[in-house]
Amino acid sequence: MTENKPLDREAAKRQPETVFERPLMILDEQLLTRGEKLATLERWRQNILEQLRATSEGMPPDGNSAERTAVLDEIEEAKRRLTEGEPDQTST
Repeated sequence: MTENKPLDREAAKRQPETVFERPLMILDEQLLTRGEKLATLERWRQNILEQLRATSEGMPPDGNSAERTAVLDEIEEAKRRLTEGEPDQTST
């Protein structure tokens, strides 16, 4: 069940992983434009890549590499859906 609470647009765009549980949830967000959704997904992707880069540069691993890879895959799927012109709403 989805709660109807206001979206913190700035937090969603800066740190989407703190606002959305999964990248595909961004597709359902009515308060973001398609362009904002794509930018938000890209920001999330960059955040994950930075975390993975830090681990490869000597930061101790936290055991979430597989989860991060799955999230990267979901980000790519969400971006694909947006760029192929599928409706932003997955439920009608």
